[in-house]
Amino acid sequence: MKYLKNNKGDTHVSTAVLIIISVVVGALILGGLWLLFAGDHGIMPTLNAEVRKLMGYTQELRVERYYNEDTGSYSIRYSYDGTHWSHADMPDYGSSAAVESIISNHSENDPIHAAIVRDGTQTYILTSTDGGKSWQEKISFTASAITHFYYGTSDALPVTSGSFSGERFVCRYKAGGSTYYTMVSDGKSWSKPTWSDLIPVG
Repeated sequence: MKYLKNNKGDTHVSTAVLIIISVVVGALILGGLWLLFAGDHGIMPTLNAEVRKLMGYTQELRVERYYNEDTGSYSIRYSYDGTHWSHADMPDYGSSAAVESIISNHSENDPIHAAIVRDGTQTYILTSTDGGKSWQEKISFTASAITHFYYGTSDALPVTSGSFSGERFVCRYKAGGSTYYTMVSDGKSWSKPTWSDLIPVG
């Protein structure tokens, strides 16, 4: 009778154990990868968002009215991420007024934000030079609609509104009927236009 020379003990049971261990380890690795990169709620996206906050990467400035329960009145607050809010100093135009739009010149040396506050047809343009902490009214006027409010070149305006060189703050509004006015500013000083948009002929 001949005995088997292979005495390693490699049986079906040990092979099955190795397969089970491989499956478990693979599942753990896949689970870890899923936790790292699982959509917006994974570890990496969350960590990336926190790092961006710490490094000062911000979104657009937001300003809104809110009811202050401590004072029993409405106050103004501002935020760059929609999560962390700080108090803003802005004139109170009454409970029906609202901040309609905010634009910026995106300058690192001389940053200026401009905001439109509207209460019905009464419109106010305010500016901030300290990142949204304090706002000053620059001009007020009556407008049935605001058609353009931006910082940039005159290319975005209709040809009837005229043109200017470089980039400027622009507010084009409808005063009533078919009359449109276009204001152009450096952001610090605003003045009402004395001429309405040209009326196209033909």
